[in-house]
Amino acid sequence: MKKILLLPILLTLFAFSSDSNLTLELKTISDENITVNSQNDKMIFNEYKDDVVFLLFFGHNCKPCLKEIPTLKKLMDKKHKDLKLLAFDIHGYDKEDLEKFKEEHKINYKLLTRKENMKFIKLIKVKANWRGSLPFIVVLNKKGEPKLAHRGSLSFEKFEKIYGALK
Repeated sequence: MKKILLLPILLTLFAFSSDSNLTLELKTISDENITVNSQNDKMIFNEYKDDVVFLLFFGHNCKPCLKEIPTLKKLMDKKHKDLKLLAFDIHGYDKEDLEKFKEEHKINYKLLTRKENMKFIKLIKVKANWRGSLPFIVVLNKKGEPKLAHRGSLSFEKFEKIYGALK
């Protein structure tokens, strides 16, 4: 199996006790519902079983986040069938504003609002010991196991390398 040579900010993630099972419903701006089961050290996305899942936390007015959008679009243009990217706007755009943002930037991945997904965002903050810096990404392998938590932007090559090691 390939080893992931990931950045220095590999974190020990999801170190919850065995009583940490929780089910949450996420909602995208296109009204897609996604069920997430947090089970100890895993996060299982019912709709994305057997997929690599990138959870991105960004701000609609965060300069590094905006700079990263073309990289993320390029990644999703590769049409990796087993890669899902869920991007959560932490700065608080409502659904309508986030839809305009998506159209303006021609975003080709799923966007989610803070308001409708706050419980999940809080869960990630606790599990990943995330303090709110943006952009922030959590990468889960096909089994829902966290493999990376990273603060800051990543290059297209690094995103591809991460995905390639987990697919």
